[in-house]
Amino acid sequence: MQQVQENSRRIVEHRPAHLVEGMEIARDIFAADGTVLVSGGTILNRTTIEKLGKWQVAKVPVFSQVNANPLSDPKLKQFLHTYQHSVHAVERAFHLIRETGDVPVDALAKTADAITGDVCEVGNAVDQLYHLPPCDDYTLRHSVNVSVVAALIAMWLKLPADIVSAVALTGLMHDIGKAKLPPAILNQTRKLSASDYAEYMRHPVLGLELLADRTDIAWSVKTGILQHHEREDGSGYPRGLMARDIHPYAKIVAVADRYDEELTINLEPDKVVSPYTSLEILWDAVNSLDAKTCITFYDNMTNFLSGNIVRLSDGRQGRVVYVNKDWPSRSMVQLDCGDVLDLMEQPDVCIQYLIR
Repeated sequence: MQQVQENSRRIVEHRPAHLVEGMEIARDIFAADGTVLVSGGTILNRTTIEKLGKWQVAKVPVFSQVNANPLSDPKLKQFLHTYQHSVHAVERAFHLIRETGDVPVDALAKTADAITGDVCEVGNAVDQLYHLPPCDDYTLRHSVNVSVVAALIAMWLKLPADIVSAVALTGLMHDIGKAKLPPAILNQTRKLSASDYAEYMRHPVLGLELLADRTDIAWSVKTGILQHHEREDGSGYPRGLMARDIHPYAKIVAVADRYDEELTINLEPDKVVSPYTSLEILWDAVNSLDAKTCITFYDNMTNFLSGNIVRLSDGRQGRVVYVNKDWPSRSMVQLDCGDVLDLMEQPDVCIQYLIR
């Protein structure tokens, strides 16, 4: 991916395979005989992307969907500092939206860039994520977690750096619409009533409405925010879209959102779900999620889960020495006394949660 600067807007060049709907063509694209194939300023749709592939255009110049490339910043902050800063940034954004209705896009974009930079520097960012101190507000911590996980998935999918940054921003802002929901719904500790849940399900649309007139947020990011609860089988909301109509960014954020939801929704020790169990829950939902994204995440995540100190469901503690990729919560654990348990042979015992 090559980058140039033109009229204060950064231009990146992508292969057709990496193009997504909503990207803007930066310059006219010509055929060998000088005919204009696609004009500069064109907003890409599925048909145009398919044509560019058939025309065998090697590189397509598009305007960057983010303002800066965090991967070129030599002064990347440490992951923990960035994480804490990100939670505070989301908290300030929610407060501002509730008070004024304005979305601090620049601040959130810079936060997403910092997250992307640290994810690239710290390969086991997800593993570190769930060793951090709890945050009082589920929505704030969840927003940052989803941004981190989504960026890592995009990297594992070998997407260009510019797209990784855009995916991170989509993840950071995916629940921005919740700032317009009544606090009583967000802070509800019991199962929502049917009417409250119907109101809760409006948050993707509310998020889009907050950003609709913002020209500094790419269409692709807005669409990812709107569609992050859509499902491949049409069972999602708000529009019940099928796989072909769901934006790639939304597919990535959906996997990150589903994985982290189980891990951060309950913070009491006796209710916490471990990353091992959350992977199993995610795998059970694979038919409603994008299979490639889900499998890529699952396969890579299991490589990071060995070595953690865990509490077992029977109260004992130990270190995970081997991850069972078919059933992660029933991996092999070395107890503090030195004995090694194969939890596949212990039907009544599983990994309950990580010990921070």
